[in-house]
Amino acid sequence: MMGVDTDYQSYATYPDRRGYPSQPQYGGCSAYPSSSGRAYQHPIDLTADWPPAKKRPTKRKAVALEEQYEDKPAKKKRSKPKDEEKRLKRWRPKAPLTYNEIRDRALTQRMFVIDRERYAAESEQSHPTETVTMAGTTGNIYHIIVDKVPSCDCPHAQKGNQCKHIVYVLSRVLRVPAHLEYQLAFITTELREIFDNAPPLPSETANESEKDGNRKPIEGECPICSDDFEPYNAKEKVVYCKASCGNNIHKECFDRWAATRHGARVTCPYCRAPWESDDQGDIKRVATNGRVNTEGYVNVAGQLGLSGRRDYSTYNEYWVRNQMRRGRSDYEAGWGF
Repeated sequence: MMGVDTDYQSYATYPDRRGYPSQPQYGGCSAYPSSSGRAYQHPIDLTADWPPAKKRPTKRKAVALEEQYEDKPAKKKRSKPKDEEKRLKRWRPKAPLTYNEIRDRALTQRMFVIDRERYAAESEQSHPTETVTMAGTTGNIYHIIVDKVPSCDCPHAQKGNQCKHIVYVLSRVLRVPAHLEYQLAFITTELREIFDNAPPLPSETANESEKDGNRKPIEGECPICSDDFEPYNAKEKVVYCKASCGNNIHKECFDRWAATRHGARVTCPYCRAPWESDDQGDIKRVATNGRVNTEGYVNVAGQLGLSGRRDYSTYNEYWVRNQMRRGRSDYEAGWGF
């Protein structure tokens, strides 16, 4: 039987009941248009391997290497010279709040310099130092050494703190530059700068030509407390070296200084000549009665009419109450500095 060519193909379209032509079958699903008139999309095969999306090339401006690095040189890490001295403690860019509190105490409470000894540098590699002996506000005598790391033997400094005695010496006695006052350590060049610009030692201010016993004008500052003389203040008593140089000293300051000699000959703080006084017996008596407290400090508070107690006006109220609650006496226990 011969087949009949009906001229129909498998992909031929046929009219449907709604008047639309029929669509060829695709993937087993008809692709008839929806009721809105839009044709359905062919289904997406999620299992197919699609080619990766192409990234659009970024357009960059062509710049010559010379032009690119012309204004931006490569940053090089600063290397320290091999022979540069290392600071033993961290540099402080500014004064901390704790320092400002201590400095306020040092400059408002009266302390007395008893002696100063400066040791010059023996070579270009070494550095100068100075030892300052002073009486604190409670009558205790402390020793401050101005070295690469300044030190003091008071209880506060022994705990690792920067005490008011060190601050007093740096600020009032040596008058170091402002940016060095609050540093915890110095390098050799800074120490040389400090001592080159510091006020001279009392023994250096009286040369041989001045040792005539004539009294000098009452001007300048006292070599012991570093306070300026007030010649028009009737309450301020000033004595001078009658034996030799004629330099002036506050009487109260000199009595405190003489009390630390412990029976040794009392000399002029300026020229070291034996001191001549109208009341030489009283000075010797004070000098031989320096009191040593339980912590081993010489205390001259009783002999000089001091209470031996600290001025608490600038201290934390809670800390003061806590110390008093424990029954600690700053005069007897030696923690008053």
